Amino acid sequence: MLLPAPAAPARSSADPESSRPITTASLADATENPQSLETLRLPDPTPAKPIRLIAIERTPPRKSWLLLSIAQHGAAAFDAYTTREAVSAGAHEDDPFIRPFANSPAIYAISQISPTILDYAARRMQRSQHAFLRRSWWLPQSASTALFIVSGTHNLGNHHESPK
Repeated sequence: MLLPAPAAPARSSADPESSRPITTASLADATENPQSLETLRLPDPTPAKPIRLIAIERTPPRKSWLLLSIAQHGAAAFDAYTTREAVSAGAHEDDPFIRPFANSPAIYAISQISPTILDYAARRMQRSQHAFLRRSWWLPQSASTALFIVSGTHNLGNHHESPK
């Protein structure tokens, strides 16, 4: 049986018994001398890259995200309702993506796609490694909610407008 070469002696000032030279041991040595394995000292493992964790108390509460999601989806439904009412009264839909659905009930489902995408983006931003994104997670949902409300209010003004 081949045994590895003895390791260089290691010294530690913390423990007087650790000042003995440390050598490699094999299983065959352990059966002959049970004290030899007691001299092994293993260094503490150090990670290759430090792990960066975000503290739980620093992450925004899920409740705020959920409230903004509800407000955003409600505002999108309001915009869809007022769009459908305005189109049925003779107004013209300017958005080329919504125009095919403006006269059908499918507008309610279609109008919920962008809020769902922005909800997902905001939730990812809350957990981002970048401090700016973590602090501004609420911007996509808030801006979208405001735009839906402005669009719905604009549609209310066009509700009584006669067709051109």
